[in-house]
Amino acid sequence: MWNRHTELISKRRLRTFILLIKKKLLKQAVNNGLVINNRKKRYQLSLKFADLVDVSEYDTLGEKINNILKVDSVLRYIEEFEYKRQYRHFCYFKCSEIPPAKLEELVKNDAVYVFDKKGENLIDSYDKPSLYIADNLVYLKFSDRLNKEARNAIKFPVVCVLDKEHSVIELRFDRVGIAYKNSYNFYRDKINDILEYLKTRVSVEIENIDFKSVIDYMKSEKDNISIYAQRMQRNGTTAYLEAYNDGDGAMPILGELTNFIQENKELFDTDINTNLIKDKLLAFIHEIEVKSDMPMVKVKLEDRDIKFGITHNYKGMEYSLFMFYGELLGDKEMIGYVRNYLIECNRELENCISTNTVTVKEV
Repeated sequence: MWNRHTELISKRRLRTFILLIKKKLLKQAVNNGLVINNRKKRYQLSLKFADLVDVSEYDTLGEKINNILKVDSVLRYIEEFEYKRQYRHFCYFKCSEIPPAKLEELVKNDAVYVFDKKGENLIDSYDKPSLYIADNLVYLKFSDRLNKEARNAIKFPVVCVLDKEHSVIELRFDRVGIAYKNSYNFYRDKINDILEYLKTRVSVEIENIDFKSVIDYMKSEKDNISIYAQRMQRNGTTAYLEAYNDGDGAMPILGELTNFIQENKELFDTDINTNLIKDKLLAFIHEIEVKSDMPMVKVKLEDRDIKFGITHNYKGMEYSLFMFYGELLGDKEMIGYVRNYLIECNRELENCISTNTVTVKEV
């Protein structure tokens, strides 16, 4: 019963997400001058050209999408759209310098398709990745065909972003329904396959980022974030937690206990014994927060109202998997902002460690 209920929720979320993608796609195609969608059918001049499609006469979103997909210019736009759009899941790795010669070699040997917005041919394929360069970032898109049934096959892209400036690799992908996964480790296997491709074909050395330490650093040094545990492990047991208040940065029960102590300050300050009880309670709370392992946390960047979860040591691996919560299609710069923020926090932490190490050696 539980599995059936979970699957129904996942299907509803998937349908909602697909609907949002369709709306975004149609809006962007109109904004980019590829499609005419004169919804009011008045007060707007619609000029029809040979390479434009007018979907004004269609009433439903599905009909409009089906008709714009008949135009090659729109299909090329969709190919480009897949590189830059928001994805639900993402993960980061540090890497050595990305050798341009290796990327050129992939192109020369016809090992990748090269995306050209002005090109005449569509390039998306399942047999090899496609290459796209924009905004000083190199994108490699790996596409798979997932089959539930022959007539219900879906495309599953994983976008690999090579950030040459910061020597960082980012992988982005969406969730898929249970029926399309061929194993319990579906996402993990996809990630590992692409990392192996980068090591062997692009000749980059890849290093995991210790995001547990980064999160601890953010908790102690950053004022514009809230962090709370979603899963906590202590003394061999696991607790699954949800925040008492979405804006509360502490673990729920501990946050409530801390608030209780503060609200009853006069009572705890009655005498030396009640003060001792308060001190012991606060020390106990601190010990739990410091010594407990938090394999899953949720982060909220307060200034941008961006929320994402982190699963550390994902499926037994040494890397962390991230997941955005809420609406994906609002701020188009959201995913870039999060990457820059987290990488900058990691850099600050590494500088602190490096400075402390040098100081200890000097002493």
